[in-house]
Amino acid sequence: MQKLLFTGIWISLVLLANAHAPGDNSPDIRAIRNFVRIYKDASDAKWQSLHDGGYVCRFMQSGVMKRAIYDEKGRWLTTIAGYTAEHLPADVRRQVHSVYYDYSILYVNEINVPGKPVAYVVQVQDQRTIRVVRVVEGEMEEIREIETL
Repeated sequence: MQKLLFTGIWISLVLLANAHAPGDNSPDIRAIRNFVRIYKDASDAKWQSLHDGGYVCRFMQSGVMKRAIYDEKGRWLTTIAGYTAEHLPADVRRQVHSVYYDYSILYVNEINVPGKPVAYVVQVQDQRTIRVVRVVEGEMEEIREIETL
């Protein structure tokens, strides 16, 4: 028990020592705390400063690459997950295929914003066209069409 307590204190001190000193590129301690609380099973987390003063953390969770974005004060702004059709929730996949039944799902961006419903931006393709559709709370909207050669 004492060894576990010492390890916890040591990790906290290391995080605090590296917490957002002026001119430093390390993330704000509040961003780290939020990240650890929300993404308990995340792996391979890599932090990077953004030009606007915020931070992005790229990580893997359940076999999916995700990016959590925080502002300069460590407040969580959004998380974007990118994946293929097998990770898309079945109800969203069925909804997309009910309209675009001759299309293959190429890629999905799942966008989570605090206080808002999850948005899925789905790229589908047939032999001539790539279409980008957005699905939010059961509502689907085509937002882009690209002709392929």
